[in-house]
Amino acid sequence: MNKEKLNKLSLYCLIISAVVFIINYFFYHFVTDEGISLTWNPEPGKPFVSDLIGMLAVLFLFASIFTFILSRIWFDKKN
Repeated sequence: MNKEKLNKLSLYCLIISAVVFIINYFFYHFVTDEGISLTWNPEPGKPFVSDLIGMLAVLFLFASIFTFILSRIWFDKKN
């Protein structure tokens, strides 16, 4: 494991987190009990699913931040 690999892992986790946040926005505002709606809803149609997807996005964001910090702690600027 080296610094470049940890930074790459951090970047991938950040990109995955952003994509999952976008999917969460879609589920929160456009998915209802009847199915996919084309109108924007201010309240979630599937709140439990939206909450789980949001938690997944936050976990990927945490993993991104954590691996970035670990790459800075374990490796100096030369490596």
